[in-house]
Amino acid sequence: MKFVQAKINQTEEVIQLYREVVKLMNRNNIYQWSEDYPRPEDLKKDIEKGDMYLLEDQGKIAAAVVLNEQYDAEYEDIPWEDRTGRFLVVHRLCVNPDFQGQGISKILMEKIEALAQELGYTSIRLDTLMANGKAMNLYESIGYEKRGQFYFPSHDQPFMAFEKKLVQI
Repeated sequence: MKFVQAKINQTEEVIQLYREVVKLMNRNNIYQWSEDYPRPEDLKKDIEKGDMYLLEDQGKIAAAVVLNEQYDAEYEDIPWEDRTGRFLVVHRLCVNPDFQGQGISKILMEKIEALAQELGYTSIRLDTLMANGKAMNLYESIGYEKRGQFYFPSHDQPFMAFEKKLVQI
């Protein structure tokens, strides 16, 4: 598996991947995303800025994620532990439905942590809809700590913020 930055010529493939993931999430009663989010124009910008990363397996996209230092205003009230270092924020993590159930999300998180350490980040922050049990279990199982519950204005269900401090190498 290769962990690479998405290329402009992969934009349509990435957009289609997110559409398929949203359909599957909705079928499983996980309404974290919708047909309005993530928007194709946002995914295109993520790729253009170099923030979109892909986990590829034999030329197929197994997973996608956006990594940067941007965060929503709701993060301001979270009691983060790492307040002095640089933190990387994980956005829009998704696993291709064809690859689900194979441990891909765990592999992707390992790649994200390795990249974050290489780039000098001291922690990683992310969030997920609390009703997304698989994501909640994943993050806790790989050492992410719950930092606080919050609501996005567009959702009536709560989200959980997670953080993992990184060991400096």
